[in-house]
Amino acid sequence: MTSTRNLILGAGLAGLSAALHLPQRETLVVDREREPGGLCRTRRVEGFFFDCTGHLLHLGKGPVREMVLGLLPRLFQSVERRACVFSKGVFTGYPFQANTHGLPREVVRECVVGFVESLMRKGREEEPDNFRDWVLATFGEGIARHFMFPYNEKLYRVDLEELECGWVSWSIPRPTLDEVIRGALGTEVRGLGYNARFLYPGKGGISCIPEALSGRCGTIRTGCSVRSVDPRERRALLEGGEWVEYERLISTLPLDALLRILKPLPEGISRQAPGRLRAVRVINVNLGVDRPGVLPCHWAYFPEPEFPFYRVGSPTNYSDHVAPRGCSSLYVEVARRRDEPVDEEALQEEILEGLRRARILRRSDRILAREAVVLDPAYVVHDNFRREALPGILKRLEEQEIFSIGRFGAWEYGSMESALRQGRETALRLASAGRRVAGGER
Repeated sequence: MTSTRNLILGAGLAGLSAALHLPQRETLVVDREREPGGLCRTRRVEGFFFDCTGHLLHLGKGPVREMVLGLLPRLFQSVERRACVFSKGVFTGYPFQANTHGLPREVVRECVVGFVESLMRKGREEEPDNFRDWVLATFGEGIARHFMFPYNEKLYRVDLEELECGWVSWSIPRPTLDEVIRGALGTEVRGLGYNARFLYPGKGGISCIPEALSGRCGTIRTGCSVRSVDPRERRALLEGGEWVEYERLISTLPLDALLRILKPLPEGISRQAPGRLRAVRVINVNLGVDRPGVLPCHWAYFPEPEFPFYRVGSPTNYSDHVAPRGCSSLYVEVARRRDEPVDEEALQEEILEGLRRARILRRSDRILAREAVVLDPAYVVHDNFRREALPGILKRLEEQEIFSIGRFGAWEYGSMESALRQGRETALRLASAGRRVAGGER
């Protein structure tokens, strides 16, 4: 039997950030993977450095920025985003809703007229209660039909009426009428959205962040799965049969996975909850190509159903140190429901053919490196069950001194900065509570 004051399940960014701010001798981190980092890891294949899809760092002002740049001074380069959308056979600027120039004239007209009509209706209709209606109310019929609907249906694999719209405020750029018109006439509208600039390491890949964090944490056990957690006795059973007693538990496991290993499940949490928390998985295919500049931007969105992927990115367009000289690297993202069967070999051939149809790859290109990585879960489905049940689930867990945080622990669409912030804030909150108890406060 091992005892620790703070047990952290998962060595992703949220878990490592929490561990960094807790006393090392009182904290144990366990993770089933062989190395820390969660999805924030870099793999080296045939001389190419591949992250788990695009992992770009967006840091506002504040303690998280100070923490990261303090741990890794002078490592990051600041990059202005160059993103594209590929539809109707052409690349246009991102975001689509403010950069329609270059599309067929009738498409441009539909998008601009629809946006104007949405502005004229503003305040006359009820507030939308689902994502599909929110898109129509915010952008109009043209933008919805030519980009927003097909792209999000391809990503989330559900009817968009099943999605609620409370999560969209920070992630989807909303242009002004002036920006929509300028973008339609040919002036590229740049700087919209939370990721207009990003940070990326000058050398290697994004795994430098968890590597720096893990070197300053307490004990981290990798390759160590958790079989069950008894919230009443406050102990966890590890895969090898060892029990670990704890006082407080921080979990960055996917929330549905955490609920499945809680025995007994805390009162007030439905046994059906784990199965009703929905997400999609992503098949991430990484490619190394023997030619530079295969993609005209940092990453491109593909809304049309004829392409199996929803996004393609090229790290060699924002870093000179992730591939051999004269080569390009690509990450290709395909979304599937978690219960949806996938023939990975056939899918990879479909991806290559789609890249050729989009004129990203040529028949003469040699693929020097290729690998497929499945991210499961990858994106949370923000449906009505999640909206209604999640606050209660997290509250019941906290009543048992279980703090579920991070992108999948909090079951949300979150950034790397958000994960780091949640880890830090949870640790400081626990430290503050510990000081109050030690001081005799109630």
